[in-house]
Amino acid sequence: MSPLLPKNSYVLFHRYYLTKHFKAGDVVKVLHPKFGLIVKRIGCIDKYGFIWLRGENPSSVSTIDMGPVRASRIKGKVLFWVKPS
Repeated sequence: MSPLLPKNSYVLFHRYYLTKHFKAGDVVKVLHPKFGLIVKRIGCIDKYGFIWLRGENPSSVSTIDMGPVRASRIKGKVLFWVKPS
């Protein structure tokens, strides 16, 4: 998720947000069926409730390649992070 989260950053997630308090723009931890545990930004939530993710880095996996995920795949919302010095 570079440049937003550089390598070796410390990230604090909160599970309280697992009660569907998601919106486009939120940065979340996702257990993706193909890519495993990843941190991505929510691009949009479609009318069927699927969540479309996007990366910050131009070389990130595309939204289309990731495909939509269900809300149950989201394991936490990023509260804040500390970049390495």
